Amino acid sequence: MKIAAVRLYKVRSGNTGERGAEFGESQYWGGGWQTHALIANPMSVYSKYARLRSLWMGPGQDPYAIEILTDEGVTGCAVNYGGGPMACLAIAQHFSRFLVGEDPFNIEKLWDQMYRSTLPYGLGGVTAMAISGVDLALWDLMGKALQQPVYKLLGGQTKETIPCYVTTHPDLAASWKNSGFLGVKVAAPWGAADRRDGLAKMQQCLERCRLELGSAMELMVDCYLSWDFEFATRLAERIQGIDVKWFEDPLENGSAEKMNAELRTHISPIQVAIGNLEFDYKAFAAILTERACDVIQPEMQWCGGLTAVRRIAAMAKSYGVPVIPHGSGVYNYHFVQSNLNSPFAEYLSVGDGMTVRPIFDAIVGEPLPVNGHVTLSDAPGFGVELNRDLIQPLEF
Repeated sequence: MKIAAVRLYKVRSGNTGERGAEFGESQYWGGGWQTHALIANPMSVYSKYARLRSLWMGPGQDPYAIEILTDEGVTGCAVNYGGGPMACLAIAQHFSRFLVGEDPFNIEKLWDQMYRSTLPYGLGGVTAMAISGVDLALWDLMGKALQQPVYKLLGGQTKETIPCYVTTHPDLAASWKNSGFLGVKVAAPWGAADRRDGLAKMQQCLERCRLELGSAMELMVDCYLSWDFEFATRLAERIQGIDVKWFEDPLENGSAEKMNAELRTHISPIQVAIGNLEFDYKAFAAILTERACDVIQPEMQWCGGLTAVRRIAAMAKSYGVPVIPHGSGVYNYHFVQSNLNSPFAEYLSVGDGMTVRPIFDAIVGEPLPVNGHVTLSDAPGFGVELNRDLIQPLEF
């Protein structure tokens, strides 16, 4: 079996699905609370762009779909909610030379060739998002060729069902009480740019969330790189007794492993969860070496795909650090199902932020949580297909 062609697609706007920056302020990816609610972010320091993420995001945050075809008629596919046309350009004009005519089962070699070939201009961002899409499509292809679900190719079933926590806006947290989810992660509306006023508002916000959720559910906070050391430590002091499980990505990424390691010691027993916006697997090695986190959170669709996350998980195991992939969807679920060191997964609410619905409109067959748990089928590959009504071929 040889790879015969690689097809790339733009994802058109669905009901509440994968809308990227190109669709404008009113239709940012996910819709609902992700579009209209106040959420602290790395650009919150600039008042012109603080209100909505879609005001500053660019084409690197647009989605794309990929399909890899073989000479024996077996096809693998994936949808990535990052990378957009920039990632597709790298795949079409660069990575295709390593793929067409090659054995699709040689995933390690193909991944390494893509990785090494981008060292002069990559090591993250859209190049990693491009590698991720190719890698996930190859794993899907392998599963379909062997008529096995991907999780069985990775080591099999480690849990009957996958417990999940749900991510939403704090204004919507109460709607998830008694939902079966193990906890709620709320997107922080305020961060370091809001100074002392932001501290008071975040304190009141988390006190309200704990009161609404009761004592049985975990409560986590997604800081989206918008806090700093002072903000995180002062807030941790203010919310003692609220029982917050973790602060996620409180500090800027890139070279913050030493500061995150120091932050851990200052805010314990609140945990530090990081990795969402790290890209090179070597960065995760540095984070783990510095013991800069309690939970490691690679984003499978951004950091190099399943192949990269397997490497990160192997490193994390020796440090006793659980791997809870950032983001939501079928790709993460197959990894979590197969990995003993991944006790649960994230479910990202979209649309109204109060109900369970598919994350992706551009794929058909996405498994959804029932009573807060995802159960995977034995369908081959990732068990999903492209929604042809929502994709448009790209030519380069």
